[in-house]
Amino acid sequence: MSLLMAGYSPHPPLAIPDIGKDNLNEISDTVSSLKELGREVVNSDPELLITISPHGTVMRESISMIDKNYVSGNFRQFGFSNIGFEMEINTNFIKELKKNANEKGFHTISLKDREGARLDHGVMVPLYYLQEAGLKDIPIVPINMAFWDYQELYDFGKVIKTTIEKLDIDAVVVASGDLSHKLKPGAPAGFDENAEQFDKKFVELIEKNELDKIKDMDKSLIQRAGECGHRPMVILTGILSDYEVESDLKSYEGPFGVGYAVASFKILSGGNT
Repeated sequence: MSLLMAGYSPHPPLAIPDIGKDNLNEISDTVSSLKELGREVVNSDPELLITISPHGTVMRESISMIDKNYVSGNFRQFGFSNIGFEMEINTNFIKELKKNANEKGFHTISLKDREGARLDHGVMVPLYYLQEAGLKDIPIVPINMAFWDYQELYDFGKVIKTTIEKLDIDAVVVASGDLSHKLKPGAPAGFDENAEQFDKKFVELIEKNELDKIKDMDKSLIQRAGECGHRPMVILTGILSDYEVESDLKSYEGPFGVGYAVASFKILSGGNT
């Protein structure tokens, strides 16, 4: 089986101990769950890590991906340039993914030496916990979401899955995203009394293992939530759609007015196995 497992991770920089400091006590469930997810990924022994982020170079018309031999990033924008990463990129996988996407009519763009060709915090927060758990030095494929229709994002996820299987590479996919940014007064995007309904529905669909329904969530509810995690998850559900999957919602909390959910998805059968 080429796709070993998948995960869903929030990305609050406060989850990094040197950044969050005492604030880690407020998100202890999230931190504990990220550590557990990290151990599961390491135990699956992947050859490739694929990430899906809403905070890289995000475009309306194209899926962008970092396409160069090595990529780096740090938390400089949060005042911690000393905390960073450098990873090798599997450029062969990106080449094959772009070809397969083009055949299906999806437009993709490569980021090379331009400003956006670096790891963003949507990748680095989960990466921190993967490496803390002992993830070996494996290549990464950083993919940024696009502002496409949800069905298109779902179908693009299927292209990622096909590429994994064509190359017969043992891969793990981690989609990154925070849920509603409007859970309570003083939240980063303001307060909306209906925002928590988005989070409740999102985590409920994971708990019930009804992943295909995530792309069909109420659009007005999505918009009111001010979230950044729905589209990455829709892409992930497309990747998982041909597999029998066991979903594990590890935790959900939102003490700072932003919803943080952590989940893992075990592959039971399906695909080209």
